[in-house]
Amino acid sequence: MLAILVLSCHIAVAQTNGRLKNSGYEEIDLENMMKRYFGKSLGYSIEGIYSVSCVITQRTKRFLFNGERIRVVGREDNYAKVAIMKDWPTSNRDFIEVSLSYRKADTFPIMGELDILADGAGYIYTHIEPDGQRLTFSMVETDGLLEAEYSKIEKRRTITYRLTYLKIYPTGKANVAAQGRNR
Repeated sequence: MLAILVLSCHIAVAQTNGRLKNSGYEEIDLENMMKRYFGKSLGYSIEGIYSVSCVITQRTKRFLFNGERIRVVGREDNYAKVAIMKDWPTSNRDFIEVSLSYRKADTFPIMGELDILADGAGYIYTHIEPDGQRLTFSMVETDGLLEAEYSKIEKRRTITYRLTYLKIYPTGKANVAAQGRNR
């Protein structure tokens, strides 16, 4: 009887605190859940978790000399972790890019959209900035690596943004079903 009273008091205190402290359930975070999703053999080869790096170069034409001057004006290595996954079948985009390293721990915004080119040789990647601005990159896929490039011209200089996506998970997986569906 005493044990039942102590147990009921413990449950009442736990419920007033909002939840039970030891639920007895195994818990996983979002990244582990994504790894379980990507571990299935039914996905596309582009789907996975990536580490993103960026290099910004500036190309200027010299005034009195022939040739161009190219210099690196910015570099960020492994600045973000993202997941690329197939979007809903009824969506107007093929894949989405979801940030796993956003500043709010419980928020996972869609940072980009990928569409397969008609001949299957690459992707059109649309990056969405926080202010809503959309930048369109051309993207190619090679063994576990995605490379995207966007250029803009300002006066006499060309600024090029190169994004490199290194696949973290899944890696080295022989996936016959995915290779067959990779258009």
